[in-house]
Amino acid sequence: MGRFLNGVLIGVGIGLLIAPMRGEEMQRLVRERYQELLGNLPEREQLMKVGQQFATNLTQTASNLKDVAQQAATRVQETGNSLSDIAQQSAQKTKKTGQNAINTTRTGR
Repeated sequence: MGRFLNGVLIGVGIGLLIAPMRGEEMQRLVRERYQELLGNLPEREQLMKVGQQFATNLTQTASNLKDVAQQAATRVQETGNSLSDIAQQSAQKTKKTGQNAINTTRTGR
């Protein structure tokens, strides 16, 4: 907000330097526009309220993201454990099938 007001003041200053109006008329115009700008700016309380709401929403969003990330990590871990179990079972079945094939070959000779 401070940058905005600085920009307004700089713009007014430049306008005063290059203005084709008389000084008194320019001062009146500047006062009117300044009052108009002040009327359009939100009150400090409103700004504080909006800022607090934004901070609250940001905190809630961060909390939600943390929960989702934890759930995703848990699911990934569960999936990894399931895949590990499946791989072990497959390895055992393959080993058993290989042993059966060797035994069949030996007994078949």
